[in-house]
Amino acid sequence: MKLDGQMAIVIGGARGIGAAIARAFSQEGASIVLVDLGKMKPQLDETAREINQKGGKAVALVADVTDEGQVNTMVDATIRRWGKIDILINSAGLRGPLVPVQEITEQEWDAVLAVNLKAVFLCCRAVLKQMIKQKGGSIVSISGTAGKEGMALRGSLCAAKWGLIGLTQTIAREAGPYGIRANVICPGGMDEPELRAMYAERAKGLGVEFSQLEKSVLEQTPLRKYAKHEEVAQAALFLASSDSSHTTGEALNVSGGRLMN
Repeated sequence: MKLDGQMAIVIGGARGIGAAIARAFSQEGASIVLVDLGKMKPQLDETAREINQKGGKAVALVADVTDEGQVNTMVDATIRRWGKIDILINSAGLRGPLVPVQEITEQEWDAVLAVNLKAVFLCCRAVLKQMIKQKGGSIVSISGTAGKEGMALRGSLCAAKWGLIGLTQTIAREAGPYGIRANVICPGGMDEPELRAMYAERAKGLGVEFSQLEKSVLEQTPLRKYAKHEEVAQAALFLASSDSSHTTGEALNVSGGRLMN
């Protein structure tokens, strides 16, 4: 198995991409610490239960990863139990407001950057201290097409996701000599109800029909379909495992061809 004996922290592990990554990693032999907000505890516990029932090893921890103290407590608890951290997955996200830049409130701006960028910084900083001691580890963070192209009505999200890629490349350069790799995945539109709801809201903001906007998005995607959570999870497995042992500082597109750079 590709991750046999390894220990992975999955931030945002209650559902969606994070839960899919946790399941995929468990199937490849990793022990999993699932982390999410208190309001997500029922889904968090259910994901852990599902993994354990299938013979895996998963523990659910509640933490607000925008809070330094809670991040440090979560990481310390993980190290006390397993004695190491081989993999960190940063999969928490907040899409934020769908309005022009001049209409974004300071509170909205701060919230989006806190979840999508500050939280990644806090988790990476805490985990890197352990990975440097181990002289090895892999960090995989979830950005998106918003991390590589400007999008109307997505000012705060684009700022955060572009920043995430810059932070990741910096970590790759600084931590590379310790055998630590850091990479990003940039999914395109996901096959989930939340995306369609967001597109409906975005279409309203742009003054176009939802069907027209969705058609336009898919026409820009050569594979003409949305990504599945499991497809992103397989990309994460590649970047976390020794299959990508000489890959760091990359932002891997999983966008059906919408992004090709």
